[in-house]
Amino acid sequence: METADAMKRFELCARHLVVTARPPTVLIATSEFTTSMAEIEAKVPAAMDLLPSTTSAIPTKIAIDIVAAGGASFLVSPFITTFDRAIIENANGSRKMNVALRELSKDFARQPLSFIKRKEFLIVYGLYLATYATANTIETVCETSQTNSQIPKLLGTSVVNISGCITKDRLFAQMFSHAPPHKFPLRSMGLFALRDSMTVGASFVAPPIFSAALVSYGMDKGTANSISQLVCPAVWQLASTPLHLLGLDLYNRTDASLASRTQFISREYIKSSMARIARIVPAFGLGGIGNMQIRSELRSALI
Repeated sequence: METADAMKRFELCARHLVVTARPPTVLIATSEFTTSMAEIEAKVPAAMDLLPSTTSAIPTKIAIDIVAAGGASFLVSPFITTFDRAIIENANGSRKMNVALRELSKDFARQPLSFIKRKEFLIVYGLYLATYATANTIETVCETSQTNSQIPKLLGTSVVNISGCITKDRLFAQMFSHAPPHKFPLRSMGLFALRDSMTVGASFVAPPIFSAALVSYGMDKGTANSISQLVCPAVWQLASTPLHLLGLDLYNRTDASLASRTQFISREYIKSSMARIARIVPAFGLGGIGNMQIRSELRSALI
């Protein structure tokens, strides 16, 4: 009996040793988990390479946006400064339009460094720098967030450009008047705001409609778009020029009668309209194309 009992106890101990010698399920599970994590960690760099790098490139893109805006603004500012000052001086009687255009053009050709240091040049340069930089940075932000930039860019550039143009024309009227500077009428600022709102509409709303009409007559879409972007704002100056002249006349002649103002606008309308149309080409053509080209080239080289 004692021998039989001893054998049973031995068998029980042996079975216990076999059971306890098995690897615990937790250890097996832990080993599998560790292996899976190692595989995942090995694959993370490859997966990260597939993700877009737009976020890390934002500072570079913003810097490019500002540099492109600065370059494009420098291209157009001499022309815009010349035309805008000539229109102002013609309206207040300081110089005739053709004389002002000729003499200001000579100033730039003979002494370009002196010309770009003038206050009027810096005002125009700052205006277009702010406008192009706003358009570029809004496009970059929308591109990064993968949202449509059309409406934000329209609103942003409209606010910057309209407020900047009103300020620029107010300063020009005060700087180049033959009379001592005085308070600028709110009515003039309202007319300038209406004028520029019309130009924004002609720049963003009218071109797609006009372009579609040209395409329907068989014109290439790219050509139609380019023509529309220049023609629509230019033609619209025929409607907005009277607002511009009236705003200036309210400042230059505070006591003039309605009949006298009407006569003034009629007399100066043609040459002022032509000058304002002429300034559209550098502003919307050279400036816009230059901004896009510089921005594209810098992005290709640096990003």
